Amino acid sequence: MSTIVAPSDSSSQLQESSPTVRRSNVQTSSSTTVATNPNISAPFDAIRRLSDYLREHPEAASALNAHYPKRGILKTGASPNATSDQNVTIDLSLAQAALIPAHLREILSRQGLNEILTFFENVSNNASIGPILYTLSILSGTNMASVHKNHNFSFRLCDYNHSAADPDNLNSCGTHTDFGTFSIVFQDGTPGLEIEDANAPGTWHPVSGTETVVLTGWCALVLSGGRIPVARHRVRCMPGVRRLSAVLYVAPDAEVKLMPLNSTLREGGEKLRPFSRKIMSGEVSVEWFKKVMGKRWRYRVGNEVLDEGHADHASMSQDSEIEKLVWG
Repeated sequence: MSTIVAPSDSSSQLQESSPTVRRSNVQTSSSTTVATNPNISAPFDAIRRLSDYLREHPEAASALNAHYPKRGILKTGASPNATSDQNVTIDLSLAQAALIPAHLREILSRQGLNEILTFFENVSNNASIGPILYTLSILSGTNMASVHKNHNFSFRLCDYNHSAADPDNLNSCGTHTDFGTFSIVFQDGTPGLEIEDANAPGTWHPVSGTETVVLTGWCALVLSGGRIPVARHRVRCMPGVRRLSAVLYVAPDAEVKLMPLNSTLREGGEKLRPFSRKIMSGEVSVEWFKKVMGKRWRYRVGNEVLDEGHADHASMSQDSEIEKLVWG
């Protein structure tokens, strides 16, 4: 089962006639939750093999990163940097994977890469994505599918508290909100994911490690005119306990202007609070917005180092900078 954190006053808008949408009382937030069932599980044995192989064979890791030099595919900043998020990640898209040279692809396929790519290809199809966009459309009163035509997807494999500089650090993944419309988080059964209560900031609700969770991001909030809240979350792992997750990120088409889809909302109708002038005037594209968020993310995963005097935890927060952009 997967859960979507939704506004507490939106449950009445759900259409019970839809076979893909039903109500759920999953205790992850005081907000109403909506559930879909993707009937698919991540290949965690393959994910474990691939992560271990890249850790044990740095030459293969370097060869993989050489094809995406600026941001890298394998993020190992946690290994030397105890202040970054204490996890190791592998970031890919199906388009990027297609560019991996044949000889390297063959080596990594023996370590689980093909199983992982097949999994993400399956979960990226419309049978999984369509029902979630449908649900978000109902909650927001907009047509979310209209700005999700080009399959702007990416995925991440996360290996927590393994080969990290500070394995006793509970801050496996600091508090943040995702960039896109939504993220589907597949877990290996190990707890650690927590979602902040939308109605009580600072209050955290643990999520069962067996749940597949759908987390809404900044793009969903803006496109919905504020009707769909962002889902702030973090990962707190136990020292010595390895935790794996696989995440599919779904974003609007890159050229889409990040502003409320409903013209009534753009003209000052119902919304949580006024958006910034930059948002309401259509100056922010999805592609540009992702680049802004990506720079802060690279600090957090250890790919880039903050300037001296700006290395405190607060300055590393993605959300504080993005809130200024979104709300003004």
